[in-house]
Amino acid sequence: MPVGTVQLITQAEYARRRGCTEGAVRRAVRDGRISLINGKIDPVAADAQWARNTRVRAGSRATDDVNLSGSGGTGGTAAGDDDDDEDNAAGYWKSRARRERAEAELAELKLAELQGQLVRADDWAAALAKRAAAFREGLLQIPARLAAQLAAETDQARIHGLLEDELRQVMSQLTAAT
Repeated sequence: MPVGTVQLITQAEYARRRGCTEGAVRRAVRDGRISLINGKIDPVAADAQWARNTRVRAGSRATDDVNLSGSGGTGGTAAGDDDDDEDNAAGYWKSRARRERAEAELAELKLAELQGQLVRADDWAAALAKRAAAFREGLLQIPARLAAQLAAETDQARIHGLLEDELRQVMSQLTAAT
């Protein structure tokens, strides 16, 4: 291309090059932030005008570009003239991604539960309470079961053995699978 020759492109092509919507380019033209030449755009001039005349909105893609390169970056939009459709679409996709992640995590938890690798906390607490109650009752029944035997026994080793056997029996019930 000879020196001094300007390459003009359509608004749609300029939007593709900038990575933004055609609507954002049309608004920039309408608001006078970039200028047209015979209905077309000089991309070199438009980039300079865009950087100079467009304020970058906090949290937009262009904010990161400005912070990294020190220039206007690509895909910037004017504050107050934001492309609401782009914002809504970005919010939708973020929400959808969060929902999909949550559904995947829930499916993994259900699968682990079905495979027996995971139990519900309330089911576990109920089973633990049931075993603890049975253990307590077993211990409290020892005196009633052994009182007559122990009263008649005079051998201390024999008394010790009877008590130990009863305690082991109650403890084995605690550890037995239900």
